[in-house]
Amino acid sequence: MSCGDGRGYTDYPQLEDFRRKARKIAPEYAGAEIGMLGCTGWPLPVANPARPLPTQDLPPLLGVGTTWAGYALTESFTGMFPGSVTIAYDGPGNVTYLSGKKCPIRHATAYLTDLTLPKPDTVCPAE
Repeated sequence: MSCGDGRGYTDYPQLEDFRRKARKIAPEYAGAEIGMLGCTGWPLPVANPARPLPTQDLPPLLGVGTTWAGYALTESFTGMFPGSVTIAYDGPGNVTYLSGKKCPIRHATAYLTDLTLPKPDTVCPAE
């Protein structure tokens, strides 16, 4: 999915070009490893290139993040959209909707079917 979305570098010169630009813009992160070459040789064109999300005419978003890792990042994203809610899953894991966790699935299904959001500060217990 990352290569098809244009989230990887197709060759080393492209990665180095990005690093050069990143050092110029944010020298304090010069040593940070940003990106990998996992898409080198990817044979298909980018089908879904990155572009800014519209900030208007969007419904509120629902995010789910684990309290062990990921909640703060998810909340920082959903927080950019008024009325959005981030559910905290109180345990480890990724891809909680697809991993069979009943509480996040219940909230996500309600949102996907009729845009019903849970209350802010909703926490799903670990299963």
